[in-house]
Amino acid sequence: MAFTRSRPFTGRRRRILAVTGVTVMTAAALTVFLLPAAADPVVSAPFKDGRYIVQFADEPVAAYDGGIPGLEATAADEDGIDLDSPAAQDYRDHLDAVRDDALGVLPGVEPAVEYDTAFNGVAVELTGAEARELASDERVVAIVPDQLLEPQLDTSSEFLGLSGEDGSWEAEFGGGEHAGEGVVIGIVDGGFTPENPMFAPLPEPRPDQDVIDAKWQGECVEGEDKPENNVTCSNKVIGARWFDSNGHSDAEGFKSPREEFNHGTHVATTAAGNLDTEAVVDGVEVGPLSGMAPAARLAVYKVCWIAIDGFCPTSDILAAIDAAVSDGVDVINMSLGGPRDNIIDPVAMALFAAAEAGVFVATAAGNSGDEGPGTLEHNAPWITSVAAGTHSRTFEGELELGDGQILNYAASSLRSTDTAAGLAMAEDVAVDGADPAEARQCVSGTLDAAEVAGRAVACARGVTFFDEKAQAVADAGGAFAIVYNDDPAAPDEMGNGWDTPLWTVQLDLAGGDALEAYAAGSDAATVTAHVFEAVTQTAPVSTSWSSQGPAIAGGGDLLKPDITAPGEEILAGYLPTSNADGGHFGFMSGTSMASPHIAGLAALLKSANPDWSPMAIKSAIMTTAYNENTEGEPIERAGTDAPATPFHTGAGHADGQAMFDPGLVYDSGATDWTLYACAIGQLQQLEPADTCETAEAEHGAVDPSDLNYPSIAVGDMTGNQTITRTVTNVDDMIGVYTPVVEAPPGFTAKVDRKLLVVEPGASATYSVAFTRTDAAAEEWSFGSLTWRDWHGHEVRSPIALRALDIVAPSELSGEGAAGSIEYDVTTGIDGRIDLAASGLTASDTRTLSLSNPDGSAFPEDEPVERDQTRAFELAVPEDAVMGRVAAFGADHESETDIDLFVYEQSDDGSLDLIGAPLLAGSDEYVDLEAGRSYTVYVDLWYAPTDTVEAVVHTWVVPESAAGNLTASPDSLEATVGGVHTVTATWSGLEAGRHYLGTIAYLNDGAILRRTIVAIDR
Repeated sequence: MAFTRSRPFTGRRRRILAVTGVTVMTAAALTVFLLPAAADPVVSAPFKDGRYIVQFADEPVAAYDGGIPGLEATAADEDGIDLDSPAAQDYRDHLDAVRDDALGVLPGVEPAVEYDTAFNGVAVELTGAEARELASDERVVAIVPDQLLEPQLDTSSEFLGLSGEDGSWEAEFGGGEHAGEGVVIGIVDGGFTPENPMFAPLPEPRPDQDVIDAKWQGECVEGEDKPENNVTCSNKVIGARWFDSNGHSDAEGFKSPREEFNHGTHVATTAAGNLDTEAVVDGVEVGPLSGMAPAARLAVYKVCWIAIDGFCPTSDILAAIDAAVSDGVDVINMSLGGPRDNIIDPVAMALFAAAEAGVFVATAAGNSGDEGPGTLEHNAPWITSVAAGTHSRTFEGELELGDGQILNYAASSLRSTDTAAGLAMAEDVAVDGADPAEARQCVSGTLDAAEVAGRAVACARGVTFFDEKAQAVADAGGAFAIVYNDDPAAPDEMGNGWDTPLWTVQLDLAGGDALEAYAAGSDAATVTAHVFEAVTQTAPVSTSWSSQGPAIAGGGDLLKPDITAPGEEILAGYLPTSNADGGHFGFMSGTSMASPHIAGLAALLKSANPDWSPMAIKSAIMTTAYNENTEGEPIERAGTDAPATPFHTGAGHADGQAMFDPGLVYDSGATDWTLYACAIGQLQQLEPADTCETAEAEHGAVDPSDLNYPSIAVGDMTGNQTITRTVTNVDDMIGVYTPVVEAPPGFTAKVDRKLLVVEPGASATYSVAFTRTDAAAEEWSFGSLTWRDWHGHEVRSPIALRALDIVAPSELSGEGAAGSIEYDVTTGIDGRIDLAASGLTASDTRTLSLSNPDGSAFPEDEPVERDQTRAFELAVPEDAVMGRVAAFGADHESETDIDLFVYEQSDDGSLDLIGAPLLAGSDEYVDLEAGRSYTVYVDLWYAPTDTVEAVVHTWVVPESAAGNLTASPDSLEATVGGVHTVTATWSGLEAGRHYLGTIAYLNDGAILRRTIVAIDR
């Protein structure tokens, strides 16, 4: 199931609609249905029948700051926020009336869910025609398909410095029994198991009960299922709700907040499980165990359902966030997936309002780090994105071979007794006809039960998940499984397998080699797995699967992730039905597990400092983080011998002690976030057209790198840039701070203040000027700025800079047989830069007959032709500039939805998927590199007719100019930081054809960058 993986599933479809009416296309396309300004509605968007999230233009209650005649502001002011005030009710009535009026033109359309606190909108079933009609309403700013988000799958309290005589619980709260009092943590996840001892009622009387009573407006909803499947609340779990507007519980699961799997229970107990709970797993004592904020209260919001493999619909997540803010939570943990390329999807905007209302939000950064840079999810500044690291306790055991060799193994499932068995290599016990490579890796169905029964089976890593290999051995009757690394190029870290159906151990490359050598040619090989023991390891290490920056949204001008916390081999609450011994505890790994650590730390800070804003809390956690392991060396990235960078760890690893005394904090609020979202060109695509204009007129436009954030990032340094920050003294003593700068290699950094003198509660502003010296173009460089005072405070901000020789649009779009586009280019070098056109070239077209779309997902891992799918090959020669394959909605009947799946052909004949836009409708394209061969699958996802003649366009752009595209001027006298205006002009094109070309920027013959030019795109 998705929720137990240490790595995410792939292949989940997200239907999205590209932004229209944009001339200069940015590199980061928006993965939501975005409508342009109301004056230019999109009424021909290729909507299809389905459930949508409809967002209305008016702010939700938590964010409305006035402006509508007769309706007072309802957003937080200096006295906080009152969601039950008469003004709030009046404004809710207004929002309700507007929504009713807008939907009233669609007969029979009734919303499944309505939102007004953190998000203003509805979830509603619409036909394609109804969606198009609603899209033309000026009161509607976005229509987004209801998507499925994925969960992002120990004595960590001691590792974080919380427990023990010298820990924060004792120092700040007088003991763990008071740590987190007065705070409510909302868990938006898969529900909870009320019988878990980490959810047991807290001792009465509660010293914080008056504080809780004053803020808590929530309820405990038992559900509609059988009584034994419902839940009860207590003074620990004070609220529980479930959200299932899609009816998934009708197929499987409990119609109540009770959980069907482990994710929500594990996350909630990690954040705020009870103090010193005795934990036992398979008879082995592994406790006592505590959550991060053991005295905090919990509110559970169930949105993930076993019927859809633990995935979580957007419509239910929005309802949960709306409820959590209304209920009065202080912290939200959402260990669920999110977009990489935008910060304005509905969930992010609901969390914007939640943060504006004073709620701290922690989210999982994602588990796709081994896919490379730019895999980080949740890029918005009002969200704290948490990466995963190891902690100091792990488990090791000995695997004894029959010849006496002892191999150390990493613990992957917990068992209390030694187990001896005959040993078989998986490929030697394969069923007849099985693919030898698949059998070697224990792919399901490849093992012969008659040969496996009672034996230990050794499976090579790869292809399937760790627990799937164990399941294959269990299904064949094996005694236990051994998973070993046989790939020198792969890291020995193979992921987590605690939740396996039988004992499973993990061997590194050396161990795998020894095992294979011993077992070769022997039918009498034996092996004994000895129970493992807890051992201390060097930590933290940044896990290889924790998603990496840079943040795609914003082009790297905001450093993400924000922080690292323990996320591997985390022991917390479990469902008894998931354990062989029926126990309440188990291990899981993932950024899902790291996020609730930060949610719990935020709850502690909120308890100790009730008046701190969410961003002050984030700043305190980030600026006090550390970047050395327990050996005093830099934190490493797993699978490498190199130190982790801020794109792996953010500001570093959270320090549960230092965060209580940060000295200075970097604060920000809704206005700052609005200006940032406008500066990166996203908010103006969503909000009413004048939102950014109004905000920038009142407060001034900003560079996105100037957001008052605890880290510093510039993704487009062409020469010089000065960054400004403001700090606030949260200490009770005057602060006299001096700067210590570690300039990123290839740059200089100069702070304008040799001294910051800040009174308690006061603020001070400084700037730091960066200058590129010899930094290589296109590469990121890292450093830090630390403010130190004589009281021992060290307020550290990581720095990430990327030098560019030239900044130019990635793509220009035009139309017509002739025309021009004027655009700006910024240069990062001194000297001459020549501009050279390639193309324009018209597309070649082919028509493919597709039929019988059945709504089934295209089999990406094993692509195949079928009635609704046809394939063709395309080669882009070495001497070409680029290639592209595209489909256009204008070539097809309205509502037709054609998808492209583009694979690169490897030398061994295998196919590697390199592009699958999966957009709504038939407007899709994938760009192709020169010198490669490709196979393109064209799939008919939906059509209003049984058969479609699909028109597919391909381009191969030659290096040479065709004479129909020019750039003026044809050369630039470049200077560092210089801004130059260029005009691209085209002429003589054939009407009705689609053209593609490029403009290259060359220095001494070397190409610095290209801008794609697409005409009639």
